[in-house]
Amino acid sequence: MRRYLVGISLLTLGAGLAAGCGGDSDDGGGGAKSIAIEDVPPLYADAICTTFEGCFAGAPFEVFLNGEDCRKNYETALNDELIRIKTAVDGGSVVYKGNLMQKCLDAVKGLGCALQGEPPECQAAIAGTVEDGGDCTLDPECKGANSYCRVGSSCPGSCAPKEPAGASCRRNDDCAVGLQCSDTTQKCFAPAKDGETCGGGSAPDCGPGLFCVGEEESPPKSGTCADGAAAFSAAEGDPCFFNGKSLCKDGLFCLVTGVDTQTQQLVTECAKQYAAGADCSPGIPDACPIEQYCKVTPNTFTGVCTAKPGDGEACAAGIGGDASVCAPGTRCDGGTCRPRQKLGASCKTDEVCYSENCSGGACAPGGGCTI
Repeated sequence: MRRYLVGISLLTLGAGLAAGCGGDSDDGGGGAKSIAIEDVPPLYADAICTTFEGCFAGAPFEVFLNGEDCRKNYETALNDELIRIKTAVDGGSVVYKGNLMQKCLDAVKGLGCALQGEPPECQAAIAGTVEDGGDCTLDPECKGANSYCRVGSSCPGSCAPKEPAGASCRRNDDCAVGLQCSDTTQKCFAPAKDGETCGGGSAPDCGPGLFCVGEEESPPKSGTCADGAAAFSAAEGDPCFFNGKSLCKDGLFCLVTGVDTQTQQLVTECAKQYAAGADCSPGIPDACPIEQYCKVTPNTFTGVCTAKPGDGEACAAGIGGDASVCAPGTRCDGGTCRPRQKLGASCKTDEVCYSENCSGGACAPGGGCTI
């Protein structure tokens, strides 16, 4: 389910941080109070999470968070990047107008599902001074909304136009406006829109805030992009998720209860959440309380709601057999559950880092040059 939750990269958030660094120039600010850099992380985190909540209306947003606090996670990640932003501002590669930050925050809250890139209000609050071809260490240093910091095998990188469809990329912000970076091919592509064919190994993934309903991985089958209200529409007792079915309404869970012996298709139904420690069937999302998961008996579709493994414990196997289940606040990192890690900490997988970028065995910034 994580693949469907497309968000704003930390480098875009970093641009917002730089926009909040001091500065008293009025220049269009209408006398607005300047927001100091140290005050920006919680404000920007609130703006981003407000946008997510609005974009995923009709979908079980809280379930995707795995029991964690969206605002706390983003605030921690932003504070982690703060020193890099301050360095760019102090070095003059970023010009800022802190009195325009509030307009930027208000614009972010109104983004809806247009989650990629910055709104014009944020571009007005910050301006990179480095022309294309010049040295850079992070995106906000590059002049113009259509440039980014392209990094090769070593630092510094160089400012360059954002990549067109088919070009190599590492993250969404490497790609031109309207394009996304594929997790599988690492190429920029135009995402499918509401009502268009998606997934299945042949069609593009859906755009931000959309869900690929009816997609199957084995055998590959394409689905159709739908917004949260349409995608999560199956009622209690309805079949769900697999074989072209919708996901369950918010508050319900799609349980896999067996296999039809005639069609060999999975038997599913929408049901309410289990009580702690109850007998269970595997679900999408898991129907046990958020601190537990359905530990299924091998070769069956039945199990018991069991506490998710925590720090230092082996990751548990969820639906599909992937050993990736960990307690809230931790991530599966090389087979072991670990707390989220800040820049410079050791890592084996991207997910354990607040920056979501593990490079060379250490948590690295989300874009631009590594530490």
